[in-house]
Amino acid sequence: MAGELTQEELASEESQPGFVVGQGEREGMDFFAASSSEQAPRPRNGYGVGSQARRPEKMHATRLITANTCGTVELDRLLPDATRTGEGKVFANSCTSDWQQVEPGDVYVALPELAGSEENGHRSVLEAVARGAIAMICEEPVPVFDVPTYLVNDSRVAFGKLCQALASQPSQSIAVVAVTGTHGKSTVIALLDSIFAMAGKHCGKISGLGCYDGMSHSTGIELPAAPELAARLERMVAVGCTHAFVEVSSEALSNASYAGIEFDAVCVTNVSDAHLDLHNSVQSYRNLKKSILKHLAPAGMVTLNADDPVSIKWLNHVDGPSLTFGTKGQAEITGELIAEYSNEQEFTISAGSQSAALRTTMIGEHHLSNCLAAATIALSYGIDLQTIAAGIEAVENLPGRMERVDCGQGFPVFVDAADTAESLRASLRSARHLSTGRVICVLGDPRSATYSEQLAVAHVVSRMADVAIIARSFPAEEMSVCDSHQRARVEVVDDRRKAIACALAVAQPGDVVVIAGSRWEPQRAYGSFAPKSEQGDAATARRVLYARTEQVPLRLVA
Repeated sequence: MAGELTQEELASEESQPGFVVGQGEREGMDFFAASSSEQAPRPRNGYGVGSQARRPEKMHATRLITANTCGTVELDRLLPDATRTGEGKVFANSCTSDWQQVEPGDVYVALPELAGSEENGHRSVLEAVARGAIAMICEEPVPVFDVPTYLVNDSRVAFGKLCQALASQPSQSIAVVAVTGTHGKSTVIALLDSIFAMAGKHCGKISGLGCYDGMSHSTGIELPAAPELAARLERMVAVGCTHAFVEVSSEALSNASYAGIEFDAVCVTNVSDAHLDLHNSVQSYRNLKKSILKHLAPAGMVTLNADDPVSIKWLNHVDGPSLTFGTKGQAEITGELIAEYSNEQEFTISAGSQSAALRTTMIGEHHLSNCLAAATIALSYGIDLQTIAAGIEAVENLPGRMERVDCGQGFPVFVDAADTAESLRASLRSARHLSTGRVICVLGDPRSATYSEQLAVAHVVSRMADVAIIARSFPAEEMSVCDSHQRARVEVVDDRRKAIACALAVAQPGDVVVIAGSRWEPQRAYGSFAPKSEQGDAATARRVLYARTEQVPLRLVA
């Protein structure tokens, strides 16, 4: 049969169905090759060097055509546990989850309804057959008798595996580093990208702040889908990228967006109580975050935050190598804040007997934690501490990450993406350290959140800020909750731009203004990637600050 695998090709495949193994060497981990534990900490359980096969991951696009050198993927080998109907073997060379995109020869994957807004793909199977689908993959029985069907437990997982197989398993040829956590994911990836570039590595990234496939930059992706993820990883391999940094959100884990991948390393920044609107309970959210460990390769590295009481407990469930980072002395990679100013901070990073002093223009204890997370991952790949320090210092600012707006005013202004109680607490704590006057906080345009999450935000702002200026789109009644610890005076205005203008109008020297919950508009361009200069909260703040600058009258002197 045309396109069928030869006996030699079948014999060379790994025992796992549908996968062709490619061996990849992990970087020489000089950091773990120290002659004694005093020179540098070893990962737990003594693991350090070794080669391992790496597997696939997923992304976003509606249709994928194979680039597999074998030409096709045999569905019976890929999905051995599926209950199938129909006769004959099925060899796939393209697939889609959108029945309107089906072309003759495609495998159609029926996905369940997601987030209550997408059509259930099982209702469109007959349309897919009419358009030329040669097989169905579904998780519900469907009335299809003309083509083979594969009934699986989760069609999203099957979709991810199929897309990765069609893309020739790119993660077997590239080290995929996953970063997850409630906060700090995008920042850690930006730091890793800078560090590895400083070390001479060519890396790709998939992050909410932006993506790079080794050839061009594009806008960020927060919820990748299987075909695009596979295609981007495939391009990274094609252009010779050595590593791929991917941001893994709880929603992506819930949607099985990364099914079919074994990560070479996993970094957990922190796990707090958030996104309850999506996951219903705190424990459900935590369990979902923890499930990322199931995607870890057998010899993959786990990096955990020793300062985080939730994720550090996961060490008991890690059989392979692991490292911890933190600022409280219980970690293997530690950091200490030396000095913090409105435009920079100084701190040290220590790993065993090695240490480095850094100065960054991004401030806050949470940024120190993010730097430690990135440094720990980089150390595990054998990058020396001085190169790591240079890479971290090269990241001068990131959109909405305590982004400083300086237009010559006499007080610091920061634009920050913080929109949860935990992230706001960290940002306002930094503002309080810098302030000799008041802390003024702007809120508004809340993302989807439960009532309890909004109430938690209100409590944090009312206790840690002196003035809270909120847009009417934010539920102002939450801010009216008073207790003995409340210190903030609350002002309500019509919209977010007016709230920003009001905050900057009342600010005086010694005050610190934090514009929280910020979003930014990306600008897409070949070979470059930056936020649009004329949009976003930072741009709004600049316009207001420039407009409020007083014109000094000239006095003629004879």
